[in-house]
This record gives sequence, C-alpha cells and structure tokens, in this order.
Amino acid sequence: MHDRNNSLGTSAPLRYATFGALYLAQGIPQGLQLFAIPAWMAMQGVDAALVGGYIGICSLPWTFKIVAGPLMDRYSYLAMGRRRPWLLGAQLGLLTMMLLMAFVPDPLNHMGLFMSVSFVLNCFGAFQDVATDGLAVDITPVEQQARANGVMWGAKVVGVSLALLSGTWAINSYGFRIAVIGLSVVMVLLLILPSVLRERQGERLFPWSKGEASPEALGSKAETWGEILFTLKSAFLLRGSLLGALCIFLNGTAMGLKDAMMPVFTVQRLAWTNSEYADLTSGANVTAAVCAMVFAGWLADRVGKTRIIGIYTVLIALGWTTLALTPRLWATAGYFTASIYAIQFLETFCIVAVLATAMNLCWTRVAATQFTLYMVCNNLGIVVAASLLGPLRGQLGWSAMFLLTAGLLVAVAVLVGFVHLGAHRSVLGRLEAEFNAEQGAAPVPAPVVPSDLGEGLTP
Repeated sequence: MHDRNNSLGTSAPLRYATFGALYLAQGIPQGLQLFAIPAWMAMQGVDAALVGGYIGICSLPWTFKIVAGPLMDRYSYLAMGRRRPWLLGAQLGLLTMMLLMAFVPDPLNHMGLFMSVSFVLNCFGAFQDVATDGLAVDITPVEQQARANGVMWGAKVVGVSLALLSGTWAINSYGFRIAVIGLSVVMVLLLILPSVLRERQGERLFPWSKGEASPEALGSKAETWGEILFTLKSAFLLRGSLLGALCIFLNGTAMGLKDAMMPVFTVQRLAWTNSEYADLTSGANVTAAVCAMVFAGWLADRVGKTRIIGIYTVLIALGWTTLALTPRLWATAGYFTASIYAIQFLETFCIVAVLATAMNLCWTRVAATQFTLYMVCNNLGIVVAASLLGPLRGQLGWSAMFLLTAGLLVAVAVLVGFVHLGAHRSVLGRLEAEFNAEQGAAPVPAPVVPSDLGEGLTP
C-alpha cells in the first residue's frame, strides 16, 4: 500500500525528478540524431544534401504534435491516469526504435531503412513530449510550474549535449551500433522512475494492477471531439491566451533570428571556424541550462512570471543593442564570446518563465492541445525568422540585424505586461464551473491560485 501514496500528484520532489528524467531521456535521441549522427555522416563523406535530408526526416514528426495533443485530450485509459498510458506507450516505442536503429545493417549504405526507423523514432519522441507537457500542466500546482519548467528545460539541454559528446566519442571509439545501444541503456535507467510512479493516488500502476480512475481524471476528461473544439476555442480566444500566443511567437522569432544569424556572422564576419562556433554554442547552452535548473524557476516565482519575462527581454534587447553599437569591438578577444554567453543565459532563463506562463494559460480539459498550440506559435516564429534571414541580410547590415532582434524583444516586454495570469485563471475557473453546470457534473475542486507578482491590474 505504501507505493500507492507515492504519486506524482502528491509529491513535488517526485514530480521534479520525474520530469527531469523524462526530458533528459528525450534530449538523448535528439542530441544523437540532430548533431552526432549528422557529424558522423559528414566525416564518412556523405553528401551534404543527404545529411540535410536526414535532419529534415528527424525533425518532421515534431510537427505532428498538433495532432497528438487532441488525441491525448480525447482518449486515455483513465484507470492508469490521464496522461501516463500515453507516456508509457511512447517510452516503449522510443526505446524499441532506438534498438532497431542500432541494428540497421551498414546504415550509411541503407539510408532508406535508416531514415524510416529514425522517422518513427521521432514520432514516439514527439508523443512523449506532448504527454509529458500535458502531465505537467495537469498535476503541477501553479506555484511550482516555473521550477518544474526550469528542471525540464535544463535537463533536455543537458541530455542533448551529453548525447552529442558521448555519442560522438562512442561512435569514433566503438562504432555506431555500440554507441546507440549504450545510449539506449542510459535511457532505460532514466525511464524507470516515471514507469513505477502513479499519476494520482489510487490509480493502477499497470493495466493488471489494482486501482481505479481518480475523480480529477474523470472530471477533466473530454468526452467528445466537439467538446475539445469548444473548450479549446473558449480558452484560446481569451485575451490572456491571445496575448500570450503573440508574445511566444515574437520571442520565438527573436530566438530564431539569433540562431540563424550566429553561424553566418561568426564564420563570415569574424572568420571563426565552425568548430569554434560549435564550442561557443554548446558551452553557453549547457552552462545556462544547468544554472536554469537551479535558479530560473525560483526567480520566476519570486519576481513573478510576466514581470521576469519583461525584465529578461529588456536586458537581452540591451545586449543586442550594445553589440549593434560597438562593431569595432566585435573582433576583440573575448568580447563577442562574453556577450553571447550573457545573452544565452538570459534567453534560457526567459524560456523557463515563458513555458511556465504558457502552462498557466491552459485549461486543464485541453491542456495537451492548448500547450501544444503555444509551442507551435514558438516554432512558427523560429521558422519565420529562418526564412527571413536571406532577404533581411540583403537589405540590412549586421548592426541593423541586431537592432531588429532587439526591437522584437522590446515588443515582447511591452505586450507581456498586459498578460494578467490571475485574471486569466479566474476566467478559466468560471468557464469550468459553467461547463460542469451545463453537463450536470459535480465540480472538480479548483486549486488555490496565487496571484502572479508580475501582474498589474486584476479584476
């Protein structure tokens, strides 16, 4: 009976540990497939177009998250929890496909089979990501969501970086098959914890275990597709949701511009090698991610999510403005490196606060779908920025590009000031009460929602 009380819904330390393990495990195949394997392919003389095609095949399934979200909101085996059955299924598929990939014979000469396995592997990875995010929204109290996102985002970046470093070393030392099997074993160890913990007290651990669906899961499950669409429309068309989506889009555009500019700027303008750029990027990312795991969520809770986003974006904008106004210092030893480290730190901490804010904006009935929509807004901003890099560079110099990035961030800082999370959660609570009244269902007890310290006016 003791294990029945060790549920994710009742223990904050177990939640943090589980979400960290899930995101660390999620980062391993991404670091392997998006960085280590392409580099290995290039070293083996594979054509650049084929390397790019492999990266595209691995990235494509992540666009299917918009389909995964509604599926998870509509269907589940509630006796084991609202999200956990999907999570366990995705984990099993992810591990199975990792092992299948390891045993693809001579993968560089069987690229069709290799890409097919990699495509399916990333489908399971995308489903695990959506299930994890939906679970986090469902069971994490609002006051803990910032800290949870700090752990999740930091763990993912660490997983990607570790997979890149250890995967590259293992491929060069022991071969591709041993490298992938070794990383698969690490993933098995990481996924033990979420496999042996219940979502909520009283639920089944496995299909053959004893237990039953919790009142929270029964009360929040969507019964029809029409209900999902109506609920999603009601939640997403709220003022706070629309402003939040716009802020996330603009922030994604600014990050996308940075990611698209930096390889070109450092190699063509500063005459760096691609290895020097990679060392700068990975070093800044990992250092920032580790610090974010410890401090980013705490800062967001202490200062307030919306207020801290405004502070971060203004500081990042000042960083880009300073770079734009000091072109004579760009080549000075350490100046540009220090600037990018500072910007990356602030950007990583900002991402944690943005993700926590997106969770706060979600109605739990459609949490997986709504949160996925916010992530789509972010990804859309990144895609738009990447597509605009060529035309913008044809018209603007580097200083002007930096100022444009700063301008986007200033827009985020202004708009986020109008996102009032307390008021938004109050409206969602009213919508939930009205929904239950119309359905004749017993209302699900609403958690006490603390006001966000970054808010201005509240109703």
